[in-house]
Amino acid sequence: MDKRFPGRWLQLLLVGIAIASLMLWLNVAPAAIANRLTVTVNYAKSGHTLELLPDLGSEISTTTIRLAAIEAPDRDQNPWGDASRECLSDLENEIIYVEPVDSSPDAYNRLWAYSWLGSESINRRSLAEGCAYLTAPDQSQSPQYQSFLYAQERARLLGLGIWNPMLPLRETAETFRERSPSP
Repeated sequence: MDKRFPGRWLQLLLVGIAIASLMLWLNVAPAAIANRLTVTVNYAKSGHTLELLPDLGSEISTTTIRLAAIEAPDRDQNPWGDASRECLSDLENEIIYVEPVDSSPDAYNRLWAYSWLGSESINRRSLAEGCAYLTAPDQSQSPQYQSFLYAQERARLLGLGIWNPMLPLRETAETFRERSPSP
C-alpha cells in the first residue's frame, strides 16, 4: 500500500464502481427505453383508457391505450367512474411515452401499455391517487408491480378516492358489469 496516498485505494475503488455502474446503465437503459413510443393524448376515455390523437407516422396501429396492470371503476359506476376518468383528464394534449405489454391490440382495439408523463408513471399515479386498483396478481411479473402495490396500499390507508371510508367502491368494475349488463 502506498503510504503517500492512504486514501488512494478507496478513490480507485469508488471510481471503479462508478464506471461499472455507468457501463451497466448504458447496457440496460437503452433496451427499456427502446420499447417506449411517443404519443399524444386526445382525452381520457375512462379511468384506465386513453384516446390518442392520430399520428400518420406512428409506430402503433391503434389510437387507444389501455393502462396495464390496473383496473378502474366502470364509467357507469357513480360517482367513482367519472372521478376515475377525471384523474386522467389533465393528460389531454400531453405527449406521453408508452411501453406496450403486447404488440397487438386487444379485442377492443386497445394497446395495453405502461405509460409515462415525463418520468412519472401514469399507471402508478392512478393507483396513488385512489383512482384505480391493481388487477389480478398475475400482473405481479411486471417490473413495476412492487411500486404499484405500494402506491395502492398507501392510497388505501389514506382513504383516497375509491378507498374513501365514507364512500368506498364496494364492487369491482367486472362485478358491476356482470350485475348490470349493457343494452
